[in-house]
Order: sequence, then C-alpha cells, then structure tokens
Amino acid sequence: MSNLQKFVERLSELLIDHEMKAANLADALGVTRKTISRYRRGERLPDIDMALRMSAYFHCSLDFLLGRSDTGAEFDPLPRPLFKDRFAFLLDFFKTTKYRLIKDTQIDESVVYDWQKGTVSPRLESILILADYFGCSVEFVLGREN
Repeated sequence: MSNLQKFVERLSELLIDHEMKAANLADALGVTRKTISRYRRGERLPDIDMALRMSAYFHCSLDFLLGRSDTGAEFDPLPRPLFKDRFAFLLDFFKTTKYRLIKDTQIDESVVYDWQKGTVSPRLESILILADYFGCSVEFVLGREN
C-alpha cells in the first residue's frame, strides 16, 4: 500500500473517530473543503506544513497520521529544529554522507544542498524517503522525537 493510500485511510479513520465531517476539518484548519476532499480522494499528500497542522489538530504523530505506525495517537512533539541543523544531525547519527544519501535515494543533489544551506525545507515526500532510508520515524527525521 502506498504512502498516499495509507494517509487516506488514516485520515478517514481520524474523521470517524472524532465524529467529524471533512468540512469541519477544513474550517478548523482554515483551508477550503476542496483541499480536504483532495486528500480524502487520494489525489495528493498534504505539504509538510499542512501535515503538521493536521497532526497538531488530531494530537497525533505524523507517522500515525500517515499510516506508518499504529502508535502515536496521543503525541506530544518536541520543538521542531531547523531542518538544516537536523539534516546535519541525521548524516552524523546514521554515519552517512551527502554523496551516499544522494546516490542511494535518488534525491536530486541540488535539493540536498539546499537543505544543507537552509534555503529550502524538504517536501513531505522527501521526508518519507529519508525515514525509509534511515529506517526511522518521520518524527525522528524532523527532530520532533528522540
């Protein structure tokens, strides 16, 4: 099952568990109903900022929200560090190099350098790739859990 399919299923579960309609979620998050509809139909994953807002709204981890874990329904995240700092930590922690990461993940070299400089934050899809590559949670990649 793809990341997108897992997210669609988990979002539906969360809406049912919270006894709410997609329109109420849209209002609570300050987005259009069409945006939530696109997520529910599996047309796209949310961007990282929207995923974080949804996670905060439902008080769950991103891994739980994305259907990557069945734990994390109650989650209290650590403050999120700048990604450029977290990226340096990840390379050191997992004893790898930018070169190896680029080669193994097929993430574009210019994107990785932008992360390192702090000029661009990663997209949610890239964070999922990093979590899979390092064999850790999305929350660990982002620095929201130890």
